Amino acid sequence: MNLKKIFAAAVLCGTIAAGAFASDNHTCGIDIASGLVGYESTTFTGNYPLRRRDYSYVGVPFLSLKVNTYDCFLLNDLLGIYASIGINPEAMVDFGVSGDRDSSAWVGVGIEFMVGPAIGLDLGDSGIRFQTGVPFHAEFGAFFDEEKKLDVTTKKTREYSSFGVGLTPQFRFFANRRCSLVIGADFIFDFVMKLKQKTEVNGNTTTFNIEPKNVFRFRALPYIGLGINFGN
Repeated sequence: MNLKKIFAAAVLCGTIAAGAFASDNHTCGIDIASGLVGYESTTFTGNYPLRRRDYSYVGVPFLSLKVNTYDCFLLNDLLGIYASIGINPEAMVDFGVSGDRDSSAWVGVGIEFMVGPAIGLDLGDSGIRFQTGVPFHAEFGAFFDEEKKLDVTTKKTREYSSFGVGLTPQFRFFANRRCSLVIGADFIFDFVMKLKQKTEVNGNTTTFNIEPKNVFRFRALPYIGLGINFGN
């Protein structure tokens, strides 16, 4: 009885796998997508004007816009390449260190680039395709903060570049047609960052390098978009 169950399960798995590779789904596409609201957390140790301090950010990326492409062409269209470029507006809170200073709110925008290997799998002959990239991630941008107390106006700008890896799973609906509904999410894990702060007080500007160490930056941003399909 146990052997019969094992055999039946093996046949079922083989049938599903064969169906996945027998699909008429397209294996290459370009997407235009927007992320509505996401979550970001960043921690590191860096310079403050007179000493090192711990930095802790929590951010909300919103209304992002990106263009990305998948092209799976190896091993029965299972493996390929992924690339994307996007723009990410974000609101962020710098919590600082307890007793060091009050929290401050910042707004900013970044331009990101990703490129790396991709995996794609047809879900039977349903017209749905699952894909994910595992790319290198790079982002360049700036955050801005302005504070006014009495007659003193303080403007701060933090210019940054951030590097790491990403995970970009998505589902393509109607992948057997020329246009698809695309639903997915970008997960970013950055471990290297360069950060410079400019502070302007009543027109006088000072600049210092924060020099982040022990960086961990995480972002999760779901998105929805339109896919234009090519390939098989």
